[in-house]
Amino acid sequence: MDGAGTVQGGKREFGLTGSGLKYIAILAMLCDHIAVLLVPSDLLIYGIMRFFGRITAPVMCFFISEGYHHTRDLKKYFLRLGIFAFISHFAFTYACNGTMFVIAKESVITTLLLSLLAVHIVNTDRVDKAMKLPMLLAVLYFASFCDWGMTGVLFVLAFEFARGNKSVQVLAYFAVAFVRVILPLILDAANDISVFTAKWYVLGLALPVGVIMLYNGERGGGKLRKLSKWFFYVFYPAHLFVLGLIKYKL
Repeated sequence: MDGAGTVQGGKREFGLTGSGLKYIAILAMLCDHIAVLLVPSDLLIYGIMRFFGRITAPVMCFFISEGYHHTRDLKKYFLRLGIFAFISHFAFTYACNGTMFVIAKESVITTLLLSLLAVHIVNTDRVDKAMKLPMLLAVLYFASFCDWGMTGVLFVLAFEFARGNKSVQVLAYFAVAFVRVILPLILDAANDISVFTAKWYVLGLALPVGVIMLYNGERGGGKLRKLSKWFFYVFYPAHLFVLGLIKYKL
């Protein structure tokens, strides 16, 4: 969630900066979570909000790969994600269950933390090549207990392995999205069309392709860059606490 590159020569290119992409992802996330927590699932607006919400996770996964290569201090990057994964656990659990103290799956921030670890395993020379695959499989296993689960980690790895060619990156991402999410929906809908009626919004996983293609490689944020960086971290648990309060207390 940290990083975005900068365009060489200081020339501003057309498109979306890293900050711009993240603000779009945050807006999509807010829409998605409002739908999940406050909107009846049989309403059309529920599906529309969740369709738009499919932007968020892939964009954040994209920036895990970017952030790994652009962060100035990898240890601090891990630490920040770790701290906010811990805080977000309670917010996520409260929003989903009405209590902060229950055994439940972890939030997507933990998925992103595990994804960062996966990227590090791929790139570091400190891990023997023979051990990389077993370690990645272990990461995928632990991610299965988190929101977006293995799919989130695979998104990040798709962006990472195709890094250097944005067109190939989005194709690799969409291949994962198709195999992991869209194809199972199609197969299930072939037997029961009501499955598609209930979950058609997952087709919104095509939206991040266009959004990421507009990324111009600039960090963005201007003079408020540091403030906006922390905003991205703080917003996730904060909005879940607020939505949880609205759902369970009002």
